[in-house]
Amino acid sequence: MRETMSVTSSTQNKINKRSKKLSHSRINKIKICSNGDNNNRISIEKNQQIQKAIPLLAQAFANGFFTEVNCRILSENLLDELAHKVYEFVQKQGELNRTLILNKFMNESLLNEFVNKIYIGDFEEDKIKTNEMNSMSIILYKTKDDNPFIHEVSVEGEKQHFGCRWSLPHSQFESLWETLEFDLPLKSQLMQYVFTVIRFDKANIDRTVIHCNQTILLYGPPGCGKTTLCKGLAQKVSIRMKELFNRFYFYELNAGSLFSKWFSESSHNLTRFFEDITQICCDPLTFVIILIDEIESLSMSRTSSLSSNEPSDMLRVVNTLLTQIDRLKSFSNILILTTSNLIEIIDQALIDRSDLILFIGPPSIKTIFHIYRACFHELIEKHLIYSQNQSEEIKDKLWNLAKFSDGLSGRTLRKLPMIAFSHIQQFDHFIHPEQLFKAMHQQLINHKNTNNYLQQFNNQ
Repeated sequence: MRETMSVTSSTQNKINKRSKKLSHSRINKIKICSNGDNNNRISIEKNQQIQKAIPLLAQAFANGFFTEVNCRILSENLLDELAHKVYEFVQKQGELNRTLILNKFMNESLLNEFVNKIYIGDFEEDKIKTNEMNSMSIILYKTKDDNPFIHEVSVEGEKQHFGCRWSLPHSQFESLWETLEFDLPLKSQLMQYVFTVIRFDKANIDRTVIHCNQTILLYGPPGCGKTTLCKGLAQKVSIRMKELFNRFYFYELNAGSLFSKWFSESSHNLTRFFEDITQICCDPLTFVIILIDEIESLSMSRTSSLSSNEPSDMLRVVNTLLTQIDRLKSFSNILILTTSNLIEIIDQALIDRSDLILFIGPPSIKTIFHIYRACFHELIEKHLIYSQNQSEEIKDKLWNLAKFSDGLSGRTLRKLPMIAFSHIQQFDHFIHPEQLFKAMHQQLINHKNTNNYLQQFNNQ
């Protein structure tokens, strides 16, 4: 049974015709043959579905508009009808906000029965009218909720946990992408990069002519969304490019646990972790995404390590990491995501291997406003704040609050409403917006006072 269905169309008639055509197209299975040397080789039949999906995805990425439908159940005989209902429902909205999430379907029995949420977005404008959309890409999918596979090994009786492997799309990563707000179109840039890597591979581009390491480095201060962005990207890749692969796996490496008290064992641990990934990558219809968070702990500059008399075991780890990245480069179905708070200490060889190096910094005032607005909308929707549609008044106060919050990280901003809420004396099951505004303003003052004290303490 299909787990997704993709439709791209500019009119209702086109969407009907195209969805019927896609409903009969499938990914051909991999045939494993045995040659005279008893070595298995993979023979992939010409894949008509991939050839059809590539131009449809290219059109969707060009328009920057996706409609992703998180379904409770995906019934084969209802996919086309469900896609049509989603198309009609979105058209009825009239005007769409950026990264809009729809979870209430009035008078839509089919959507209420089968759909959890509809995610609309990735277009760069704040608002867009449905009658101005050139096309719509509808993707139906169902998330998994199984526990991740834990990578463990026992060395001299000492258990070490290297990392986890999730099968995507997973419920744990749902909605991460939508919560992220950036000043620059970072999300669309990352998605375009991944799609281009896959597109070049499907076109059999010679990698000796056009190089590609399939590695991304995100750097910047803590709390600005680097790790969340990586997890959200992995989830979106597994949803939007499901027509191109059968399976998606997400690996998260626990860098700190790789280091062992036994000499040279740290580099062996890193090799063990990548061995499993290499085996899975041998299946060309499986796409693998690796996250190495705070990669500076594994890739500290070898020059500075030697000058500061660092243990040679650290040099082994850096060399092993670079070797493994070079080996994985031979596979086209892999993406390596790395993050760092201290890019200045990372070995230059790793930086040189990164195709994209993007700075993720604190949000601007406009982005802070969007974050606060999303937080207030969530509290109002869950009936913790009572609001009488005073949208303009709330908007003005959110702007003032955003100006006062300039310079704070996204993590701090998203914690602020909860901390402020906990300081409000409640006499009912809800509070008024004005109460939360005052409490948040006071918490911002406290936060700045704390930062000023710490800064003075560090200067002494």
